[in-house]
Amino acid sequence: MAAFDLSSEAGRRKISGLYRFLSEGHDWNLTLLRSAENLTPERIERAAKQGVDGFLIALPESDEMHKQHKLLGLPVVFIDYPDKALERDFTRCVFVFDDDLALGSAAVRHFRTQGKYKSYGYAEADNIRPWNRIRGERFVSGMASHGMKVDVLKHTDTRPAEEVAAWLTSLPRPAGVLASFDDVARVLLEACRMAKLKVPEDVAVLGIGNDPLVCEHTAPSLSSIVPRFEDEGYRAARELQAMMLSRHSPQRREIAFGAQGIEERKSTTRTQQGGALVQRGLAFIAENVLAGITVTDVVRHLNVSWRLADLRFREVTGATIQSTIIEARLEKVKRWLTDTDMSISDIAQHCGCVPGVLRNLFRRRFGMSMREWRKRQTAAQT
Repeated sequence: MAAFDLSSEAGRRKISGLYRFLSEGHDWNLTLLRSAENLTPERIERAAKQGVDGFLIALPESDEMHKQHKLLGLPVVFIDYPDKALERDFTRCVFVFDDDLALGSAAVRHFRTQGKYKSYGYAEADNIRPWNRIRGERFVSGMASHGMKVDVLKHTDTRPAEEVAAWLTSLPRPAGVLASFDDVARVLLEACRMAKLKVPEDVAVLGIGNDPLVCEHTAPSLSSIVPRFEDEGYRAARELQAMMLSRHSPQRREIAFGAQGIEERKSTTRTQQGGALVQRGLAFIAENVLAGITVTDVVRHLNVSWRLADLRFREVTGATIQSTIIEARLEKVKRWLTDTDMSISDIAQHCGCVPGVLRNLFRRRFGMSMREWRKRQTAAQT
């Protein structure tokens, strides 16, 4: 049984990932619940009596529903934020969720590549869900690490429009403002119109979610961070399949997905020449980091001098091209160590590195060996 909110773009993309998994030859007799109204403890209990093998839940659940899952003992994958109490008491569950720290970091990088704003803001929704807070906290801390302060407006989507407009007017211009999700960004754009603030000249607005029904029909069109919703649905289906086919509890309890990229539209300023160069370089590194690329490959792709490319990287990211490549490679290594049983030598081969070199890089960066990292991650998930 799978339960998704199909009224939202996020829900539709997650179920698209589920169907992509099933299209690879996995034969499920799937019952699909399309809204929270259909997901009740009675419905779950009835499904269990009818012989369902597992649940994939992409709707927020109550404590009563969680107790029902624990009582039944069937495998469950939640596309939702981790519930520590449930993880502790119920071994046959996995949580797949947005990495909101990564989404907040993507916003930091995006605004930094666009040039210097005089101020920054974060517009928080009137929502108690963890993503609402975590995205903002990461954006605030990320900007603070570069000496920039972020002003936070809470309950943005339930405030009177005049209050939102007054807050935007109070920000020194030009201002870069991140919204906790696209609907809040739409509120910001409407408030800018009320306050006669030009977008993006006075206020640049960035959303999260990339919902085309919102982003492509605002004035101006909305730039938005693209979460990996479809990948979440695919991975959730894969995890549920593994649990249904095995009596053993899975080792991994939490699986987080970050940003796929940013769909830049008219609500944010055009990237300056140096920022555009760096964005092209970062995209090239992300796409080819496992092909053993070097700084020379990046410079050749950018078609500029080595000195200019490295200078722009330092200006925009605070890091050299070489360190950026290494960091991207080590992030892949961390995922493989955590998510797979691949040997360290196989991981090195996939990264295009000599095993000894990779071991030394990893130890210098994280202060422990790759084997120690894997042990700690495994222990933390059990």
